[in-house]
Amino acid sequence: MKRRGAAAARAAAACVMAVAPLTGCGVRGSDVIEAGGPSTITVFPADEQRLLLFFVSSEGRLTPVARRAAGAGSGLGDGPPLGDEVLAALFAGPSDGERAAGLRTRLPRPKERPGMKWSPREVLVHLPLAVRDLSETARRQLICTVVYAERGDGGAEVTIAGEDGSLPPAHCDT
Repeated sequence: MKRRGAAAARAAAACVMAVAPLTGCGVRGSDVIEAGGPSTITVFPADEQRLLLFFVSSEGRLTPVARRAAGAGSGLGDGPPLGDEVLAALFAGPSDGERAAGLRTRLPRPKERPGMKWSPREVLVHLPLAVRDLSETARRQLICTVVYAERGDGGAEVTIAGEDGSLPPAHCDT
């Protein structure tokens, strides 16, 4: 009889041990708490094969987007080899997939091709449009894209010039 009582006691103890973690120790349930948009996974091409463009998220934040570079660039010596391609891609705006993910641009489409003169610490971007009317977000989009072109470290100072003059030199502050 002792055996049966001991076995029953062990079985009861096992049940209590199994059920105890399920009680939650008095923690109450809560509603779902929103914490922003869904996360995304981006596979970045190798540095020498990528363009890093900055677009605007649905929350209004600058968001970097890596794209595979189409070619070797102009090779004219006026800018980084991919400089022309970077500017063309930026002003073309987000791709269909990027747009579906909520990305937008604040930059207007220029009438003609923008140009860029590059040195390791300074960049001059010439736009065929009025630049003083660009929003702060549009300026940041352009500046951050330009300073990270061609393996840039983001430290270059950018001057934007246009049909109505030049803006003060600025750095990327994402």
